[in-house]
Amino acid sequence: MKIFFDHITGKLTNHDLVYSLALAKFQKKEYSSAFENGWIPLSWYYTKLDSLTWINARNTRLLLSKFTFSKKQRKILRKKDITVGVYNKLDDALFTTVSDIYKKYIKHKKFHEKDFEKESEVFEREDHIDWKYFIYYYKDKPIAFTELKVFDSNHVLTGQFGWDYENPKLGMGTYATLYEIDWSIKNKCKKYYLSFGYEKTSMYKSRFDGFEFWNGRGWINNKSLYRKLCEHDTEINTLQELNTYQRKYFKLNG
Repeated sequence: MKIFFDHITGKLTNHDLVYSLALAKFQKKEYSSAFENGWIPLSWYYTKLDSLTWINARNTRLLLSKFTFSKKQRKILRKKDITVGVYNKLDDALFTTVSDIYKKYIKHKKFHEKDFEKESEVFEREDHIDWKYFIYYYKDKPIAFTELKVFDSNHVLTGQFGWDYENPKLGMGTYATLYEIDWSIKNKCKKYYLSFGYEKTSMYKSRFDGFEFWNGRGWINNKSLYRKLCEHDTEINTLQELNTYQRKYFKLNG
């Protein structure tokens, strides 16, 4: 294990702010311990470094032993005309399909425009990670996709999601998450990681049974606190607001 920090910037003249990332590299035998201590692989470093890089942040997960499908969730998974293809890798045709869906997703969400990229050579060398690509079809037409990284039976990490949004009523975001959870349970996986838990857009993660989040000191299941933290994330728009909130944070998260 090697832990290092990117000290990106600071504003100390008029504020008490230091912005740094806590990063690390782990050997394969250390991956399980890394997950248990709040680390997850950091996607935007995959193509820049010569080995997998991890970040310690407010990450989220579900303990699948405590997860139970509600009647409403089961009904969602029984939606008519939706089928799912599960693939170990994307050939050229599937990559084009996923890329086209991703472009529509980015446009609908008004995110910064970028292309869906194939996995980097760095990640491909991690041959002990079992990649799964889920492509969702509505009346045989591909409309959405997700990625799932299976590190071992204890730790599976959801990845990029994309949906063309041509039929918003289908609610494919919820459907895809529930399908991945169901797949993980059927394949005897124990912990399903939903990646970062920041801003109001991440509050939905706390609706699932078995929810926990990493607060920098341990995994806790305080859903009320998690939602408050996400609300505060969204409310911060200026350095002054961040500076003020930083002083309140330790009381809130203490």
